[in-house]
Amino acid sequence: MKKKKIIMILLACSMCLGTFGTAVLAEEGETEVTAAETAGELSDDIYSFQLKLDGDVYQFPMSCEDFMALGWTYVEDEDVDISPNSYSSFRFTKGNLEAYVDLFNLGLNTLPATQCSVGGMSIDAYQFKDAPETVIEFPKGLAFNVSTLDDVKAAWGEPSDTYEGENYTELTYEYDIYQEISFQIDAETGVLDKFDYENLVADEEANAAAAAEVSGEPTQAVLAYEAPTELGDDIRSGVVDFAGNLYQLPAPVSVFIENGFTLKPEDSDAVVAGDYFGWFEMIKDGKEFRGTADNLDPNATTIENCFVTEVEVDSYDADLPLTLPGGISNHMSADDLMPILETLPYEMTSDSDDYTYYTVKDKDSSDWSINIVVNKEDNAVTTIEYEKR
Repeated sequence: MKKKKIIMILLACSMCLGTFGTAVLAEEGETEVTAAETAGELSDDIYSFQLKLDGDVYQFPMSCEDFMALGWTYVEDEDVDISPNSYSSFRFTKGNLEAYVDLFNLGLNTLPATQCSVGGMSIDAYQFKDAPETVIEFPKGLAFNVSTLDDVKAAWGEPSDTYEGENYTELTYEYDIYQEISFQIDAETGVLDKFDYENLVADEEANAAAAAEVSGEPTQAVLAYEAPTELGDDIRSGVVDFAGNLYQLPAPVSVFIENGFTLKPEDSDAVVAGDYFGWFEMIKDGKEFRGTADNLDPNATTIENCFVTEVEVDSYDADLPLTLPGGISNHMSADDLMPILETLPYEMTSDSDDYTYYTVKDKDSSDWSINIVVNKEDNAVTTIEYEKR
C-alpha cells in the first residue's frame, strides 16, 4: 500500500437530509458522462475521466472486478479492508507494468479492498520503464511518453493549477473536489512521463438502497453496554450524571431515549455508515441535546445504535443538569470550581472581560477532555463540554 487517506468530510446539510450519515465526495453523474465499454474510442471530454491503455478504455470510477478483468493483478495484502468514506492507494501490476490504483469505499459497510471501487490510477516513468511497448492514451490525442507541455495545453487548455519545478512541470485539471487529472512533464525529455487520475464519485442510488435494508437491531457493542450505578470520583472514567440519569460515555443513543430523551428524526441521521459517525438531535424537558454519535460497528446501523462520546451543556441553549465525577457541574460558582480544578491537569486557555475558559486533560492522553466556561459577571459555570472516547 502506497498511502492511506481517510476522508473526514461532513456535509452541513446531512442532518436535514435524515437519510444516512455518510460523507459524499462527489455526486454521482456530476461529469454527465456515461460509463464506457472497455473497448472503443475515447471521449473528447477531458473530464470524462477516461483513458485508453493497450486498446482498452478505462472509465473511472469502475469496479475493482472490472479493472482486474483487464489484466491487472492486486499485489498487496489480501486482508486489507477499507472503511466507509475512505480510500487508499495500492500497487497493481499488468505484466511488467506497475500502477498505483486508488480504491475507495463510499458505501455504508467496511469492505475488502478488492471489493471497492477504482477511483483512478497513476503511472510514472519508473513504473513504465519495464513495459515500454505499452500504449497509454488520453482524450484529445494526448499520449504517455509522447506528448509535450505544449501538446497538453493545446489539447486541454490552461490547467487549474501549474507547478514548475527544477525537474518537471505538473499541470492539474480539476473538475471538482476529489475529481482531477494531473500530467507531469519531464524537464529533461520534455514529454509527459507521469499521470494521475482521481474521480471519487459516490453511488447515491446504491447507498440509498443499502440504507433501506439496514437493520435497527442492537449491535454487539450496544448489547455489551452497562450503565454505571454511581458517579464516583474519577473524572477520567467517562461517567456523568446528565439530565437525571447516569451514563458511561461512550453511551448508546438508545439509552438516552430509554431515559426520557426524544429523538428528532427530521434533524438526525437515520443510518450511519460503518466505523463512521452521524448527527443526532434529542430533546428532554423542552431542552435540546445535539451532537455526533459514533458507529462502533464495521457495518451500517441506525443512529440509535451509535455511541455518544461528548455531552455539552450551556446556560444559553442546552441547559440540562450535568455533574461530573468530583463535583464539577453547570451553574456551580467559580469559587467552588477552582479548588476542584487545582487537583486536576488544567489550564486557563482564554480570558476576556466577560468569560474565562478552562481546559482539563492529561498531557499524554487524548481519550478524555473537559472544556469549561465561567461567566465573570455571574461568577458561575455557564458551559461544560465533557468528552470520553
